[in-house]
Amino acid sequence: MHSEDHTRTETDTRTETDDGTETATTPDASRTGSNTQTGFDGRAETRIEPDGSLDVAPMTILLVEDNEGDARLIEELLQMKGGLLTRDTTVSRDFRVEHVERLADALAIVGDGGVDIVLLDLMLPDSRGRETLEQFLDRTSDLPIIVMTGLNDREFGLEAVKRGAQDFLVKGEFDGELLVRAIKYAIERKKNERRLAARTEELEILTRILHHDIRNDMNIVRGRIRMGIEQVDDSASFEAALSNVEHAIEITETVEPLLESITGDGELELEPVSLGHVLDQEIRKLKSSYPEVTVDGPAEPVGVELRANHMLSSVFGNLLNNAVQHNDDDPLVDVRVDVDNEWVRVTVADDGPGIPESRRASLFDHNNTGKRSSDTGLGLHLVGRLTDEYGGEVSVTDSDRGGAAFVVELPVAA
Repeated sequence: MHSEDHTRTETDTRTETDDGTETATTPDASRTGSNTQTGFDGRAETRIEPDGSLDVAPMTILLVEDNEGDARLIEELLQMKGGLLTRDTTVSRDFRVEHVERLADALAIVGDGGVDIVLLDLMLPDSRGRETLEQFLDRTSDLPIIVMTGLNDREFGLEAVKRGAQDFLVKGEFDGELLVRAIKYAIERKKNERRLAARTEELEILTRILHHDIRNDMNIVRGRIRMGIEQVDDSASFEAALSNVEHAIEITETVEPLLESITGDGELELEPVSLGHVLDQEIRKLKSSYPEVTVDGPAEPVGVELRANHMLSSVFGNLLNNAVQHNDDDPLVDVRVDVDNEWVRVTVADDGPGIPESRRASLFDHNNTGKRSSDTGLGLHLVGRLTDEYGGEVSVTDSDRGGAAFVVELPVAA
């Protein structure tokens, strides 16, 4: 039975301290003459009083629950165990509970600011189930949210966490201590998410600088060095400089897809990708970069699709480049494709110096910096990482021509 009055209520919260005494928190403790300091998320947390003393604004818990009995129980649990929220902190901080019964009222409060965490029931008078969470996440991506579900909604509780909630609790199966612990963990988890998002944004800016600005300048330098090689008798120093420039360009081309694979949200979204198109494209790029290379490609057109995404080109592009690097004179690369029921095996073999068996186990590690790793190991690390994301495997063995043969096995798209 729902109340017809959907205005919000604020609860004066008494918290039990370690010595068994109780302290009271008033909902609105307006003060004058004080300076406000904001926390990590921009909300007011502390005040410096005129006498120099430090006062901490109460934590605000927004409870969105239309069942009066459930709401009353949660508030009582917080009253009994709320003291745990202030432990292990530099400055003790009390809290207050704001209770509303409708999603619209909750969103209005959040829009006004001052909320630290949300306890969200999904079955409300003006919104039901997934729609409740999605609307909340659309409006409040910066707030930690704990979803409260019924006994039959455990699976959706897990789905809610995948969609962006920090945690979920099953009604009737948590006590005050578990509730408080979930609140503390959810707040810390959201803070860590914000820090990670900020660092990721900084990395993406750095990657754009590497990929565009620096690579463009290095391409100009490479062109001028090649012109110099044609105009001088002793070109050894020019060729050494050209090798270093090409090394730098390869790094910039590897960093962007590697960062995308590391910082992508959750699992990669896979779709059917034409293997033949990717191989043709990457072989043409290889011949353009290394005119002296000979590529023996598949004997027949490759008409198979793999479960992958746009970064599949980075897998074969890095393997083809790896086959040419550190290979004297006129390198020869063999590309073979074998289809076996639901799997495809692509072999990229070369006639270079080969790879010692002792190095093969760690070849795809991010810190691999061996002789053949002109891209400091980033390229092969990216190959291993993407192949794993696609549900496949990559390995290396000896080629028939005495060099190395990289074997990539990937599932065929359904």
